[in-house]
Amino acid sequence: MRVEERGQDGGLRLTHTADATYRVETTQSVAGLVDAWYTLRGWVRSSGGQVEASLALGCGGAEARVAVPATVPGYRWIQLAVSAQATDGVCTVSLRSFGAPDSWLSLDGLTLTPGRAALSILGADISSLAKSEDFGGVYKAADGTPGDALQILRDGGLNYARLRVWVDPADGYHDQAEILTMANRLAPLGIKLLVDFHYSDNWADPGKQNKPAAWEGLDVAQLEQAVYDHTFAVCSALAAQGTPADMVQIGNEINAGILWPDGDYNHFDTLAALLTAGSRAVTDASPSTRVMLHIAEGGDNEMARWFFDNLTRRDVPFDLIGLSYYPFWHGSLPELQANLIDLSTRYDKDVLVAEFAYAFTVLDDDGFANIASRNLIVDGYLFTPDGQRRMLRDVMAIVRGVPGGRGLGVFWWDATWTAVPGNGWDTQDPGSGNGWENQALFDYDDVALPALVEYLNP
Repeated sequence: MRVEERGQDGGLRLTHTADATYRVETTQSVAGLVDAWYTLRGWVRSSGGQVEASLALGCGGAEARVAVPATVPGYRWIQLAVSAQATDGVCTVSLRSFGAPDSWLSLDGLTLTPGRAALSILGADISSLAKSEDFGGVYKAADGTPGDALQILRDGGLNYARLRVWVDPADGYHDQAEILTMANRLAPLGIKLLVDFHYSDNWADPGKQNKPAAWEGLDVAQLEQAVYDHTFAVCSALAAQGTPADMVQIGNEINAGILWPDGDYNHFDTLAALLTAGSRAVTDASPSTRVMLHIAEGGDNEMARWFFDNLTRRDVPFDLIGLSYYPFWHGSLPELQANLIDLSTRYDKDVLVAEFAYAFTVLDDDGFANIASRNLIVDGYLFTPDGQRRMLRDVMAIVRGVPGGRGLGVFWWDATWTAVPGNGWDTQDPGSGNGWENQALFDYDDVALPALVEYLNP
């Protein structure tokens, strides 16, 4: 253990390191506290590769602990938060390291303040579930007992579900009727609903934002009305049946716009008008529903600023910012947190990870190539059940560390998309495979994976 220069704030930092295997714990106690929740925040950097690297807070009851993920390459600092409830007037802060030779862990800028830091959104996209069940999909709890996938997820801590909506899908799934049915299943379980409007008949993402067939040939004014009418129809129908959406996203991964070519990123005035029409429809149909704008590439702050600067300049109304973060594509954990912190501060918005997933195996279950193949493994996180769980744990910690409680939570994508014949990616080809089954939250025996347990520790 040593004190070094070049701390997060430009001053000194505390570092655990050694040229041989080492095990170090540094502690400090704070007395005179009232019996209440307290939150410890600290800036950390780590080489990774340790058996243990953690920041902990013990206040008389069970100690709370947050793992410190690797922050290299780049050596960027991240902020972590951990909360515990004081029961005897004393809290003890601990920094622990159990490392290999020349590994290191640095700490700076500790604060202990009243209150609790916890994620309020522990979510998953389950858009695949209805079709999976119709084609024979089976889901089992961690002990192997078959059951309702929603109940299994709820028992594991899930409190929010995300469902996509297409305008006129070829296979009849992911439409308004399905959303209404699924909302009626979610409500009795106390699971909140996020509606993900794609404004397409099929997949929409930064690489494709194709108009629904019924909207081809419409001019811009007519497209605005079509967006309004479609959004209003779904949101008002949900409200009418007593299951209003808790959150709605206007478009899916809309970095490059929506409804190409009219609403692409080369036509920001039109894009802003289309998004405004969708947002206005949500508020008109269901005033309590929050509106999110969702982009991909969660670690790219330059792109995110460019996008939201353009939209806020045009007064597009929205409440939340959602980012997709796939660790093998979208930058490092420090880059993700830096982006979340900057966006929440710059635009005065709560932020969340609206899409995230990681693989639990390199193997395939349906003869169709997996998207997350061996060459996408992130250092320190093998494609194993434990690697998947630790990646979710660390992404949750990154979001929880956003100051002011503005990091709301995480949605896993697509938790229930297992390899069920007939439930492939191509809506027009019943024989198409699923390239996502190694990133589901159920394994190849249909059993809930250990990663789900992390939702019990928000």
